[in-house]
Amino acid sequence: MSKVLLKYIPEESMQLIQQWYGQLPFHLRISKARKTKFGDFRPAFQGKPNRVSVNGNLNQYHFLITLTHEIAHVACWEQHKGRVNPHGIEWKTIYSDMLKQLMAKVSFPNDIAIALRKHLNQPKASSCSDPELFKILKKYDQYSDTVFLDSLSEGEEFIFQERVFKRGNKRRTRIECSESKSGRTYLISGHAEVEKFTIS
Repeated sequence: MSKVLLKYIPEESMQLIQQWYGQLPFHLRISKARKTKFGDFRPAFQGKPNRVSVNGNLNQYHFLITLTHEIAHVACWEQHKGRVNPHGIEWKTIYSDMLKQLMAKVSFPNDIAIALRKHLNQPKASSCSDPELFKILKKYDQYSDTVFLDSLSEGEEFIFQERVFKRGNKRRTRIECSESKSGRTYLISGHAEVEKFTIS
């Protein structure tokens, strides 16, 4: 496990991850990029162990935080089984404690450390549910062909969920966008990742 993981996480975090793994055995799978999620957890079932998956295209900090998020699900399941909400207070307490342990071991870049301190006080269902943390983590990607919708100018076209849209007016956290093909207007989160539309 350690040799494989060193390709994906900071070396200084390895000892803590191995400690958690020793306490909470699980099978880890490195997944291909998934648009709908960065990682997931599946509890032990019919002789199969607890299973955790994390997208292999994440930068080392995003991968580590996502892995910690999913290991917290393992810990919560082992303590409470299916009797509590997957992202309820029990999981939030475990996840926050794990993040504190992680921050004591890993020298995160200052901007990530600041965002993490805020994040651990009110953990979200995923890093992309916390726009501030997600945007900062995104900065450390080596390459990305996506941008955040709220970074586009009004009238600029973009691709979202394999459809072409034109950005309109902003309404608080969501933005009015018209689909080019149908002309229908949709409200899309300003934090959504989209591709700039170019005619080749």
